[in-house]
Amino acid sequence: MRRTKEEAAVTRATLLKTALTLFSVKGYSATSIDDITKAAKMTRGALYHHFQNKADLYNTLVEEVSATGTGIVQASVAEGGTFLEILKRIFARQLIYIEENKEARAVMELALFKTGTHPELKAGREKQVQSGQMLVESIAQAIQIGIASGELRNDISPLEMARSFIAFQNGIILLWLISPKSFSLKGSAETFADVLLEGLKRS
Repeated sequence: MRRTKEEAAVTRATLLKTALTLFSVKGYSATSIDDITKAAKMTRGALYHHFQNKADLYNTLVEEVSATGTGIVQASVAEGGTFLEILKRIFARQLIYIEENKEARAVMELALFKTGTHPELKAGREKQVQSGQMLVESIAQAIQIGIASGELRNDISPLEMARSFIAFQNGIILLWLISPKSFSLKGSAETFADVLLEGLKRS
């Protein structure tokens, strides 16, 4: 049974990796289920055992990158320190993750530049929007703690601070994805974090 589970995990991972490669090269709409199974050297039955359809493959790719991002946040918080130290750690590590992890970078490029609008992806996009709203709200709740402790300024609402955090982070990532040779996310991550936090912290 253990071997069967391991083989199933390998099959699932192979299908996801193959789908990401084809989506990245051909685009989402131009890639078919047959393209994926042929490239992965698997049957349609094997694919449908793990995924409902092409949209499910796409949404799973996006969800797994998001889940890893959540894990980075949790690990950064668990290391402790002042609120500003934790916030800086989260911000910087998210940027470093995108540069170091080729698959995460490919998923972001796919979502931003190579997907377009497709009816079958509507439910997945709505889920992403809801997840984004929840992320902003959770960051705002954490920022409220930073305000209460006196580390963050109290003349801006926690929600506006949270939106600024996400917008600044996403904007930097977008700039880098457009022109990755112009600067290094990893090399500049802490500097970018300092710029953001300088505007949020209490003087």
